Amino acid sequence: MACDLLKKTRWLALASMFALAAGVSSTACSSASADDGSNVAVDDITQVNHSKVKRQSIGNCWLYATTSWLEALNKAATNREQNTSESWLTYWHWYEQIANGSSASEILAGGTFRTAANLITRYGITLEGDFIAGEAQDERSNRQKTALDAINLSLKSGALKDSAARRDRKLVRKELDRAWALDADVTTRIDAVFGEDVSRTLDRSTTAASKAAQNRIITPKSFAARLKDPATGQFVNVTLADAIGTDSSWWRQGRLAWHDVDYPSDARGRRKFWKRVQKALHDGMPVITSWTVDFNALTRDSRFSKDALDGLGPGRQGAHVTVMHDYQAEVPGIGLLKAGQQATPEQMTKALADGTKIQFVRVKNSWGGIRPDRWDDAVLPGYQDLEMSYLNGPIKECVEVNGHSDPTNCPFSITPLRNVTLPAGY
Repeated sequence: MACDLLKKTRWLALASMFALAAGVSSTACSSASADDGSNVAVDDITQVNHSKVKRQSIGNCWLYATTSWLEALNKAATNREQNTSESWLTYWHWYEQIANGSSASEILAGGTFRTAANLITRYGITLEGDFIAGEAQDERSNRQKTALDAINLSLKSGALKDSAARRDRKLVRKELDRAWALDADVTTRIDAVFGEDVSRTLDRSTTAASKAAQNRIITPKSFAARLKDPATGQFVNVTLADAIGTDSSWWRQGRLAWHDVDYPSDARGRRKFWKRVQKALHDGMPVITSWTVDFNALTRDSRFSKDALDGLGPGRQGAHVTVMHDYQAEVPGIGLLKAGQQATPEQMTKALADGTKIQFVRVKNSWGGIRPDRWDDAVLPGYQDLEMSYLNGPIKECVEVNGHSDPTNCPFSITPLRNVTLPAGY
């Protein structure tokens, strides 16, 4: 799944509501200027205890969603917020693309939860300040964009332009360290764990695993996570390794491993799907959500609306990955359960009825917090509401031309919601 930076849409051009970063390629995520978005409501229906909102500068929303997911699991286990580094995982994603034989002249920024989980298994995670110290407190990483430009130049006309050079893993590392402008001590710590030529990884080398902690690299087995044991129904403090499990052809293996679930096409299947999502959210689980953005559906009050899209017609589009936070629904016998308001256990149980109509799901995004003076108060800073009518579609999907969707050429009809990533037992 691609997830790249969008430029402008017709609505954005008219409203001048976003300060957009420069485009990378066609599909996915735009970023917005804002305050820090840290004032997240805690008394929601679902009570997902999210970490601070961040803002992507390149097309790696899937990594922002994954780090948001694991930060929430860790925060639930430790009552402590960690700022893990999206840049660290981005670095290793680029490394694997180049060193594993890519002949492309530029990096592909897109990926999936499965890709991210495998990167974490091999290279672990680290805190932002332990990878790029100057960005430890920043909402947005500018280093990612400058690094992407630098490594693409190396692939196109520099040290990595030839296939033989790309097979030299030591050279690939050197070029990546240069592109990211890594401090010498960071390079030294990476070398100590993985080797200059990445001859060791955490999943295949006891030496790498034993050296990780002293070099500020966190292994999946040493990062706490709170999950619900499907066998006992009890919440347990386990590790990130339990949550990501191990890779297989179709399904991540492991008793507590999270797994992807595709969105059904029929009404009955969709209601069963949403019950599973509701149960996970009721238990405070941060459900990763993959969907298609059309920015002409984005309204002034930070909703993705099918009505708005129908009125304007297709705009800029792209695949996107976010993390669910809350939902709003009309519940038989109760009435409206509002997002952002406390629900009782009885209400949450009744919300699982077949006749419940979910109006929208609220997602934590990686577009940064939004200045209050530029938005209505309907949504938390850095969050968007995805209306069910929009997620169900259908909407028109446009053909890409020179890396951007062409709103005048949209021959396909799609369902915007693609899949979610759920905990074991849901």
